[in-house]
Amino acid sequence: MKKALPYIAIIGTAAFIGNLLVIGLGFGMYWQTLEPMEFMRQFGVQFPLLLAPTMGILLPAIIATVAMVVNTKGQPAVRKNWVIALVGLMIACTITSVYHLPTNFGFMDMKYPAEVAASKLNLWLVLHWVRAVFVVVAAIFSVKAFKNSNLLNNY
Repeated sequence: MKKALPYIAIIGTAAFIGNLLVIGLGFGMYWQTLEPMEFMRQFGVQFPLLLAPTMGILLPAIIATVAMVVNTKGQPAVRKNWVIALVGLMIACTITSVYHLPTNFGFMDMKYPAEVAASKLNLWLVLHWVRAVFVVVAAIFSVKAFKNSNLLNNY
């Protein structure tokens, strides 16, 4: 299992980028074409369907990245890259926890008037792309960590 961890971290992080692209370029752009009240109605149906696959991709990536930070204690240069990858994932998760999830629940409850919903969706998408950038950084540094580690010599 220990040999599989870097692959899980890299593939999971890369898959999460793909997931974010689908959400932003697919759903996000579509949601912006809808009237705000219709958007919130549809969001209430669509968000729960997006949540399970997103968590199914993200959790293994985070767990494997944490494990790689722990497992590379004796390799400071490699560990630094894994730490940067983990920080990128954690920043993305923090943005999600602080803004996206509370706003998502507000959308699902149709808590916002139309004007507020539209502006919240616009900010939601801006912050979505900010977290996507941090996940791209995480992916780059996880590949860099793997490339610089002695794991390549073991295969």
